[in-house]
Amino acid sequence: MKNKALSTLMATAITATLILPVSTANASSSQNQPNLSETQVAATKVAGETVTIRNITKDTVITSNGTFRIHKELKPLFDYSNKTALTNALATMVVKNGQITDVTALTLNKAGTSKKAVYFDGGDAQISGDLTVNADYVKVQEVIVDGQLIITNRVKKAITLDEVSVGDTITLKPLITKKTNWLYVTLRDMESSNINLARTKVNVASDQTLSKIGVVGKVTSFEVMANVEKLTIDVEKDFNLYGEGKIDQIVVKGGTKVALDSGHLVNNVQVDNKNVSVTLPIIDKKELNTLIASPPYVKVSINNGYDVLTTEKWTTQAERNVFESAVASARAVSNNTSASQEQVKNAINQYKNALAVYQAAQKTGTTYGYGDKASLQSLINSVQYVTVSWYNGSDVYNNNPWTTQADRNAIESAVSSAQAVVNNYYATQNDISNAVNNLNNAIWTYKNAYKYGNNGYYVDKTNLQSLITSAYNGTVTISYTENGSDVSINSQWTSLSEYQKLITAIDQAQSIVNNLYATQSEVSNAYNNLNNAITYYNKSKNTKH
Repeated sequence: MKNKALSTLMATAITATLILPVSTANASSSQNQPNLSETQVAATKVAGETVTIRNITKDTVITSNGTFRIHKELKPLFDYSNKTALTNALATMVVKNGQITDVTALTLNKAGTSKKAVYFDGGDAQISGDLTVNADYVKVQEVIVDGQLIITNRVKKAITLDEVSVGDTITLKPLITKKTNWLYVTLRDMESSNINLARTKVNVASDQTLSKIGVVGKVTSFEVMANVEKLTIDVEKDFNLYGEGKIDQIVVKGGTKVALDSGHLVNNVQVDNKNVSVTLPIIDKKELNTLIASPPYVKVSINNGYDVLTTEKWTTQAERNVFESAVASARAVSNNTSASQEQVKNAINQYKNALAVYQAAQKTGTTYGYGDKASLQSLINSVQYVTVSWYNGSDVYNNNPWTTQADRNAIESAVSSAQAVVNNYYATQNDISNAVNNLNNAIWTYKNAYKYGNNGYYVDKTNLQSLITSAYNGTVTISYTENGSDVSINSQWTSLSEYQKLITAIDQAQSIVNNLYATQSEVSNAYNNLNNAITYYNKSKNTKH
């Protein structure tokens, strides 16, 4: 059984060969020539001998064939953090002078679990040959593999490759059993990866575009969740492709019935073998057809929105034309029975982009109906005009408001301007708002200009009348001479001209008293004038001695 197991390992490239020094009788016979001895030993090759890694220390690797120091460039491969992953790993190493200078092959045999994977971090170190993963739930990261990265049939559940550079191909060996479960291969940050797939029911997911995938042998199903530049199918019997992503080219070379009706966007399908029945990908146009079924057009305004109601959106004709062109292009793809899924996807994206531009260009209409102008019309109707006084309020009843004609003209002009906005079919909301503000300001100014009537029925003339009476009672003898010679001795007198001035002031005051429409201001002025005249008259009085 052991021999059979060993032969199986060698057939799957798991068994490794070690190049290392061998014992020699002369190696310890001369202490003066150690370097010569080591050089001779290093040049000796032991062929076909397997090397198993037993343990790792800080500076050495302990193997089934001895302990060796590690070259500084290879230390990341044999870092102590990789101890679990390297347990019972098989390797081919070049050893010179007791130091590992190159790793030409490495096989990882330690499995993890679904809850805890086994990590192998190469720290960007290089394996100059193949790296083989021979166990489940292993995560390999940051290692440079010059040859193949081989995934054996012992990997049955999952494997993850993260930032692994593979010079040749990622090869998945076949698994021949009656019952096969899906193997999940996750690739992260793996650029320009080439995959050689000989195993059925493999799911490959990658966050980078895969360069080439070759599906061969007895593979019946394959799922790829990634973008692929070229997929070659050369299988023996029936085959089904699953997954999603973009595939630039599919080449069918072999098989019986090859079904490509997956969720992939396939640009080109090339069938090299005419005997193969190929089912092309089903083109899903459901989303595209939904989009173009009822494009959300809005009104076209030829007058900068003044011909569109405020409740509606609008664009220019030029903006409408651009969107209509995108709709027409999308419909052309929808009607094209030969359109690829990629063309459908592009049509959907172009339509959505054009729709976003079209919607961003939409504006709100600026035309208003009667209801929209109701508040302005109501404000116009609320304006109450008051009497215009031509005599500073004396022609207006007491406590009744009045303004000048200029004040009346100002409010009438504001009302006229507001009414013009109401009557304007193309008035914007801004026009209406401004008209409301202007009219409110004009009404406020008009009301602040109110004065109140002061006609005679209500003006207080008592003091003025009393003053008139006292003025008459205070008159003295009139002298018609310059020195009062015609006046009796000890009598007071004034000249005729002084008397006439007083009488004139009395008559003026009496006219105000008799004026039905005299204002309080006129009464006050008449009182002051008469009082001044009386004072002047009293000063002009003389006494005859």
